[in-house]
Amino acid sequence: MDLYSKGLQEKALKEAVGVVIINPNSAEILNIIASVTFKLGQRTSCLKFYNRALKIQPNLAEAHNNIGYVSSGFDDYSSACDSFKRAIILNPNYPEACNNYGLALSIIGQQDDAICCFRMSLYTYPNFFDALINLGTALTEVGREDEAILCFQKLLESRHKDGRIHHNFGIALYKVGKYEEAEKQFSFSKLNKSKYYLLRCQFLRGDQKLFHKTLEKLIQKNEVHPILGSLCDRASRRFAIKTKNPFCENPIENFEKVDLAKKYNFEKEFVAPISKILSNQKLTFKEQRLLKNGRQTDGNLFLIYQNTLSDIEGALNKEIDFYRQSPCRANQGFIKNWPRKFKLLGWLVEMENYGELKPHMHDEGWLSGCIYINVPPKDTPKSGNLVICHDNREGNFTDNGHQKRIIDVKTGDLCLFPASLLHYTLPFRSIGKRIVLAFDAVPYQ
Repeated sequence: MDLYSKGLQEKALKEAVGVVIINPNSAEILNIIASVTFKLGQRTSCLKFYNRALKIQPNLAEAHNNIGYVSSGFDDYSSACDSFKRAIILNPNYPEACNNYGLALSIIGQQDDAICCFRMSLYTYPNFFDALINLGTALTEVGREDEAILCFQKLLESRHKDGRIHHNFGIALYKVGKYEEAEKQFSFSKLNKSKYYLLRCQFLRGDQKLFHKTLEKLIQKNEVHPILGSLCDRASRRFAIKTKNPFCENPIENFEKVDLAKKYNFEKEFVAPISKILSNQKLTFKEQRLLKNGRQTDGNLFLIYQNTLSDIEGALNKEIDFYRQSPCRANQGFIKNWPRKFKLLGWLVEMENYGELKPHMHDEGWLSGCIYINVPPKDTPKSGNLVICHDNREGNFTDNGHQKRIIDVKTGDLCLFPASLLHYTLPFRSIGKRIVLAFDAVPYQ
């Protein structure tokens, strides 16, 4: 065990195998062998050893926790949650299992339950770094930034040096409009994405000189990111800073609309599975301050409802591939630097009478999109339509097709566009619900 804790995996495995030959009924040793094989990248093999350990000692909480961790690595969060729960039942004072359970719940969109798990973990081990940073992140996600800030302040007082502290602290401060304080935290962070949020804070503070200096550094390093692309477009209008956009030049011209109803059995292949998800009593929703008279699901639906959405995911991957192959955008930065692997991150937005969604972009995406599952009858030609734009100052320009474009949408439409493009929904009046499956193609880390 000492060799394992020191990171000497191969030596630990050799020693543990020697011990298990002498004592084949040691569940603890089998658990160590499984953990080492997992660390060595043999994820499938390690499960055999965990299961052997549990046959000998069914109440070994550590093995249940470790199986849950492996299941999470396979994106099987349902099995992972079952394993973590079993570990906690067997040992209620098991901070690692509580933290792991909370993280799995957070990923599948059950943030309130996740927060409870992180607090349980911290009750047993008050200075548990992972639980504290995960708690702060979850609190930020549900709009409880003041509580999150307290978590991150406590972390800064600790001896831990981790870029996630500064980045996540910066996100919490950014969300409450404390841009200068957030900027400071992003500048301390070593995480790659922090520099884009740093640039955004400088833009929002209106510090043209510092913004331009940071922007030039990023461009000279050949950085490509949707936040960077969005800020290039916005700065050209706000600050009259003209620079080549490394992510996407003329993102409005790279918008594409596809009528899925002409290519698929839309009712069967799209409407039916979405209706099934919306009828699920366990479906959870998140805080969305940009949304009026509506609600947005929490968690990645393509992960939570893999079987239900498998056909939609397959169709979207096909449409995204068609989009990528278009010769008209072959020289765009986001196409030339397309991620080697990506995953789909999806959520539902349901709006009712007088519903609207304010201007925004998707920070984590590369390509953004939405499928209009149901668009109710319009009271005016533009009612409930999608607007794509370079800036979020809606009244500063007219619909001339260059700075803003209003997209007429109907049930069955698929819209695809660079993630750097800001977009919003016009208010509408209707007795019916407007249902949209929004998604991002996200670089797979």
